[in-house]
Amino acid sequence: MKQLLLLVFVLVCGTTFAQVNEGLRTMPKGKNNAVSIMLKKTNKKEVEKAWNKYIGDYKGKTKLNKKTNITFTDNAEIKEMSDNTVDVYAQVVEQGADTELVVWYNLGGAYVSSSEHAQAYGKANAMLIEFAGQVSTAAIEELLAEEEDKLKKLEKDQEDLKKDKKGYENEIQKCEEKIAEAKKDISENESAQSAKEEEIGKQQKVVDDIKARLKKM
Repeated sequence: MKQLLLLVFVLVCGTTFAQVNEGLRTMPKGKNNAVSIMLKKTNKKEVEKAWNKYIGDYKGKTKLNKKTNITFTDNAEIKEMSDNTVDVYAQVVEQGADTELVVWYNLGGAYVSSSEHAQAYGKANAMLIEFAGQVSTAAIEELLAEEEDKLKKLEKDQEDLKKDKKGYENEIQKCEEKIAEAKKDISENESAQSAKEEEIGKQQKVVDDIKARLKKM
């Protein structure tokens, strides 16, 4: 339980304090300015899938280049960044138990940077923070679903144990009823034996009397 709470804490706090970094990164068009963010406790495939869904809201055409392992979104419509369409390159890099999302925004000859495109950079920054929040939320929701399944299994196990206990109690009751019936039968048998012994005694006396009469004859 403590480990589960710690994981949720890491995911939530990791999003709350997520920091977007900026710098030159290598991509198919050479070294260009990019923004990046670390995503705690995530894996590459999940993040790539989530990014494709997220960037899809900006109406561009997205395709993964399997050779470079970089996703390219052609003609994305990011109004807060540019009146024209934007070409977006994204790469997910594994970093141990975490992943790093690196994104290049091509405004059509220049890549978004804080020094030259303050407004566009602000949007790029906001997009990565928003995406990180969505990834963390999805991870927590998945974790919640897994733990709810475990809870349901435990509850079912508990119900099965209750049914077993009821069955055992019924068996005990049946056995107790049989024992009570057997005790009654024993009591009746003992009474019958006493009565029979009395009859035997009387009959033995009759036999003895007849024998005595025979001897006198």
